[in-house]
Amino acid sequence: MICFTTGRGSCYENKPVPSIKIASNSAMYARMQDDMDLNCGAIAEGSESEAEAGQRVFEAILETASGSKTRSEELDVGQAEFATWQTYAHM
Repeated sequence: MICFTTGRGSCYENKPVPSIKIASNSAMYARMQDDMDLNCGAIAEGSESEAEAGQRVFEAILETASGSKTRSEELDVGQAEFATWQTYAHM
């Protein structure tokens, strides 16, 4: 499992690994909430503590590990992000 933080709205997904995307600011989350799993921008705004946001991240990890789908999995995207290493010389 990957917990990927973004402040600029990177649309990172990574099949076959579930990727929980965490927005670091609320403005970006509002624009991209269909692609983000969690908004932790409330920490910077002062309306949520780091411990509270950390608890939400921890719960999302447990839910995902228990079978809940991330946004990327729901959208069925991310297959282009994963590439195995080449085992031969390529010219």
